[in-house]
Amino acid sequence: MFEPQEYRYFEDVNWGLLRLWGERSGRDVLDVACGFATTAQHIQRGGNRVVGIDSSGDAVIVARRRIQQVIQVDLTKIDEVRDALNGRRFDTIIFADVLEHLPWPLVVLRSYFDFLKSDGTVIISLPNVALWSVRLAHLFGRFNYEETGVLDRTHLRFFTRRTALRLIDDAGLVPERCTYNPGLVRPMVPLAKRILAGRRGGEKVDSDALLNSRPYRLYLKTIYPIERAVARLWPSALAFQMIFETRRKP
Repeated sequence: MFEPQEYRYFEDVNWGLLRLWGERSGRDVLDVACGFATTAQHIQRGGNRVVGIDSSGDAVIVARRRIQQVIQVDLTKIDEVRDALNGRRFDTIIFADVLEHLPWPLVVLRSYFDFLKSDGTVIISLPNVALWSVRLAHLFGRFNYEETGVLDRTHLRFFTRRTALRLIDDAGLVPERCTYNPGLVRPMVPLAKRILAGRRGGEKVDSDALLNSRPYRLYLKTIYPIERAVARLWPSALAFQMIFETRRKP
């Protein structure tokens, strides 16, 4: 398979994760693979202390303007992460849409428990490969990778709700709460991003261009709440992302 070298990254807020987080404040939070800290900055604004980890120099530059501390390190190099954290432990560790990018997500997930307080929680967000649009494509024999979404071409692992829960159980965790991000309109996002990039021609497109666009803001106000309500009827097929807050088993 021949892959293009350039990967266009567009920022997106994990609204479901923020709903799950609620109004909590005063917590120490570790955001693993924080990216541009697009979601983490909202948690910090709520009065929490957020530390991010990411290997991308470009992402780290932006994230450091948004959250308290960002460490540039490969998240799979646990010894380097341990040295950088210098004994710190956290009330919550967030793995938001990162485990699907790893060849061995279970191993990495378990390795971060050393940085979790005894009563701490782990929040895990995973894309749902059983989304209706992917099911429909499979029915017609199509499995085409995209620049973003469930079939993002950088994904190495794929999860349904059942296999996500199996991963959580195998890691020695038990889910306490869960929520979803709806996926009725979400399959149109790759097209929207291609259109956005096409309009700019050869110009570089800002990573937050979609977030700051008028159609996206209109979508959040009008369509997103309806999507959420409908997705609750059948989340295993209508949810784009599955978000679980978990705790270590007794």
